[in-house]
Amino acid sequence: MNPKTTTKIATVILTTISLLLLPKLVYAQKQADFIINTYTKIHYTTGQDFVTVVSNYEKKVENGTFYLTKEGEKVFHIPDLEKDIDNIEKERKFKQDNLTVTDMNKNPIKYSVEQLTLGQGMYVHVPHYRETTKSMPYSIIMTYKTHDNIIKAGRLVTLIGSAIPENTQKEKDDIKSGTTTSLNYYFSFVVDENIPTLAKAYPKFTKKKEDNLTYYNFSTEERKSASPTLEFGTDVIYRFELEYKTPKTDSFIPEEYAGLFKALSTNIYEMSLPREYSETNQEVWIDTISPTPKNIFRNREGNVIASFEVPSNKEDIIKVSGYIRQSKQPYTVNHLEKLNIDFKEYLEKIGQDKGNIKYLTSTKYWEIGDPFIQDAAASLLKGKKTLFEVVDANYEYVNEKLTYDEEKANSENTRIGAVNALAGGASVCMEYADSMIALLRAQGIPARAALGYANIMDTERVQVRHQWVQIWIPDHGWFSIDPTFESKNRKMGQMIDRVLWETFYDDSLSNISIFSINDEDSFSEDNYKVEIFAVDNMSGGNMKKYNEIIPETNIDDEARYNMVTKSNSFLKTTVLGRALLVTAPVIVLIIFMTILIALIKKVIRREKKK
Repeated sequence: MNPKTTTKIATVILTTISLLLLPKLVYAQKQADFIINTYTKIHYTTGQDFVTVVSNYEKKVENGTFYLTKEGEKVFHIPDLEKDIDNIEKERKFKQDNLTVTDMNKNPIKYSVEQLTLGQGMYVHVPHYRETTKSMPYSIIMTYKTHDNIIKAGRLVTLIGSAIPENTQKEKDDIKSGTTTSLNYYFSFVVDENIPTLAKAYPKFTKKKEDNLTYYNFSTEERKSASPTLEFGTDVIYRFELEYKTPKTDSFIPEEYAGLFKALSTNIYEMSLPREYSETNQEVWIDTISPTPKNIFRNREGNVIASFEVPSNKEDIIKVSGYIRQSKQPYTVNHLEKLNIDFKEYLEKIGQDKGNIKYLTSTKYWEIGDPFIQDAAASLLKGKKTLFEVVDANYEYVNEKLTYDEEKANSENTRIGAVNALAGGASVCMEYADSMIALLRAQGIPARAALGYANIMDTERVQVRHQWVQIWIPDHGWFSIDPTFESKNRKMGQMIDRVLWETFYDDSLSNISIFSINDEDSFSEDNYKVEIFAVDNMSGGNMKKYNEIIPETNIDDEARYNMVTKSNSFLKTTVLGRALLVTAPVIVLIIFMTILIALIKKVIRREKKK
């Protein structure tokens, strides 16, 4: 998956035709002759799945000696932010159907729309309708509705604006005419009083309330190469539905005898279920689980593993569904304060806990002993005093070195490891995470892989797994980082826009295992489906926690789970085990008959003696 954002840049070009008098040069240096203001406001009404974008282009003449003619036009750009061609076309139609252009008195103005290549957006051409003088300022207001600037998932609402180029000028001098134009770019999000609690904001902003509306204002300087983003909502409920279609692997025992010969025609599937997690207060409730697992446990990583037994002589389905609830703290300026600790002190604390060792070792894909990784890790530590500075440097480095490969994301997606990824190999979220984990471990920071699902919406759809990073912070716990999200708006800390499914300290990226006597030992991605979508509340009354699914079972007893699972898999999915299952009843019967015959003979001998 690719959760990266695309920065759309709007560049305002001013063309003026004026008469220049040389004596005005000194005056132009003291005060702007013209002012061009661009006001962009994105309005959101709680409950809607779209926003209203209002772009107000305003021209003012400050120096009465000059004026701006009626000639020319203003060109607005409306970007395409969707990727799918069909969605782009639908969204363009929605924008055009809701597009209006007016003057400052709300009178309609003629305009034309130029359709660019799909993905490049549309141009709205607006001919200038009159000249601009000092006593007659000029304004064009373009308004349209769009789904592009909003991400909505249940109680979570994310509003996204556009950045402006780093080299954006606030003032422009025309050497030929000797005039100076002041260029101002104002941007605001406007929300109503029913909006959920603000959870995250980027970059810095000022806030103003007026007429039951809240304005979040972002300055020109803050918007340079930074897309204004507001995340509202501090709690969310997701509905998840897991389904795995198990194939028929036993053609010997007829399907109609599946129940009679169940022990002799069984495949065992071990599957991970969504775990619970303290950083986001993630809790899980199950309302459907079929068939009932034979065993369930939580391993030392905190992952939940369930063991299902299904017939091997017919097709079957494993189904698990339920709800996941998460919550986080409201917005604070210092939301990353947990990382603001002295790095040397941090390393000292890490060294005092032997439990961190397994999160610091080298693996096949996290090659921390490789000279390239060692050199890069050491270089990134130079001049860094806090844990935040180190983590941020790694994040930036991975973003600079890697480029998200859409083609790989939509293909077989072979894992290449940190070294190959940082050397320019095709990369997706897996490589972003692998690269950062390798660097972090090489720097002495315990790190592990987190697997789950992101880009969750209100609508039901099959999800693709996403990988990110977690680091260990003493006195806090695991702390999440998603380097795939390429932005100065770092994706760090409490992230409730995703579901954590499982974590790994080694190269494993799955807890799924299959035990079968019929050479069925490979997991089929085509048969596995997970749907996750946001909902307003949990419905249904028969919901259970993991420790309630199998009564009187301690799900944290890994030794018991391993013993039961190994004995079951041996007896039901190996040749020797099945032989024992077949011969055991015969042996028991023979022993029973032998004892019975001996007892009968003994009784007969006693009777003869009488």
